[in-house]
Amino acid sequence: MTGQEWDELALIEGISRRSTWDLTREILGDDAAVMPVQHARLTLCADALAQGVHFDLAYWTPAEVGAKAVTVNISDLAAMAAKPLWILSTIAAPKHFDVEALLLGIERRVQDYGAHLIGGDLTRSDTVVVSVTAIGIQLLPPLRRGGARPGDTIFVTGPLGLASVALAQLSQSNEIDDRTRRALLDPTARIEEGFAAARAGASAAIDISDGLALDLHRLANASGVGFHLTSVPVAQGASLADALGGGEDYELLFTAPDPDLIYAEFAEAGLARPTAIGTILVDRAVRNLEGAPLDPTGYRH
Repeated sequence: MTGQEWDELALIEGISRRSTWDLTREILGDDAAVMPVQHARLTLCADALAQGVHFDLAYWTPAEVGAKAVTVNISDLAAMAAKPLWILSTIAAPKHFDVEALLLGIERRVQDYGAHLIGGDLTRSDTVVVSVTAIGIQLLPPLRRGGARPGDTIFVTGPLGLASVALAQLSQSNEIDDRTRRALLDPTARIEEGFAAARAGASAAIDISDGLALDLHRLANASGVGFHLTSVPVAQGASLADALGGGEDYELLFTAPDPDLIYAEFAEAGLARPTAIGTILVDRAVRNLEGAPLDPTGYRH
């Protein structure tokens, strides 16, 4: 037995000896799981897109489905400030579905994020389901949902709601401009923004996949805090309702104790200035927008 094999066996044995409670505390409740592996920390997440639930092939191309399946997972790594390394994908599809086009969409988007597609599986199914597992490395302190503290400023990395507008227009077969269509079908995971937030001392983060209101409540629940929002960055062409509960934006929502450090770090990295939208409060029962209670509206799985 080689030294490397012995180290791997010792690692696996050490993990297996840990209690279920310890593992649950480390894995559940965040956008991804951060697991120690010898001298590094790997960050892992998995997500799936299902036909009829997450996409409609009436207006999605197979390549777009593949690309977005990658992006929604990379976005989870971005929310943890993890660097993407490897992607695995499992595809279930009917016999005559264009799997090659879907794979091309996966491969191109994996390359865009500087990662590598290292494997997966293909199986027959009545409908299309694409499952992706993303593996990254944690070079910076992970941004968990449970780190927000009273007095922290709440930030969003970009305007919200345009993906919701796109979904409504596409599902009604309305004409749609390219900018609006891309907001839903081809969003961008905010990897560099996650790095910048972590470097500047951000305390907590989550990616906005199910709507600002719902995802902010999730972050507040994990942190045991309340919040007061003073504004919401609404994308041009969207409504406040779209921005609060539409989902599919994949911007980052994060908190930080020092706004000036955040602004300076984002500027140094050449990134768009994030928008300060409110403050974290001590009283977890107080959760409002401009003084009115903000319900956790959004997409629930």
